Amino acid sequence: MTTKEELQARAQLVRIHEANCKIEYPTRDEANFRIAVMKQLGREFALKEVRAAAVEGPVVGTPARPQRREP
Repeated sequence: MTTKEELQARAQLVRIHEANCKIEYPTRDEANFRIAVMKQLGREFALKEVRAAAVEGPVVGTPARPQRREP
């Protein structure tokens, strides 16, 4: 039986992941945090897709944010 606190923690993880996915150009730390949250979500929900997957980290470099051109 899952407790109320465990369900709340899972819901919080999902909200964190959703917020992280809206960051278009994450920094290295943000990308690594996103990977850690995804791994924890996979464990919490016992996702079969995660069992065989190799989720790598930490992220060393991230794509640069495009520069805005001045007219």
